[in-house]
Amino acid sequence: MRLTDLLQLINDLNINTAFYLKIDDKIVPWGKLTLVDGRCLLYPEKNAMTKAKLIRLVGHMHNRGIPLLIAVDQEEHHIFGLQIKEESNQIILM
Repeated sequence: MRLTDLLQLINDLNINTAFYLKIDDKIVPWGKLTLVDGRCLLYPEKNAMTKAKLIRLVGHMHNRGIPLLIAVDQEEHHIFGLQIKEESNQIILM
């Protein structure tokens, strides 16, 4: 999945929607984003990032076609999809 794809998929969702990552069948909050060598690395943290924060961080970027990867324990994992839980304002990237 690319950053552009994620931004298009969440366009109509509530600004307070929180993001989570599914790692080895565990769901953890996505709290940090880093841009490294043409990749967007997502890191689990204590508090979940919201759509509002994501838009503030990448809203004015010119090259949004970069791949999204989950970074855990010095390993990078590709994101192949997401689950939207609109009733609880959550998105789970997997």
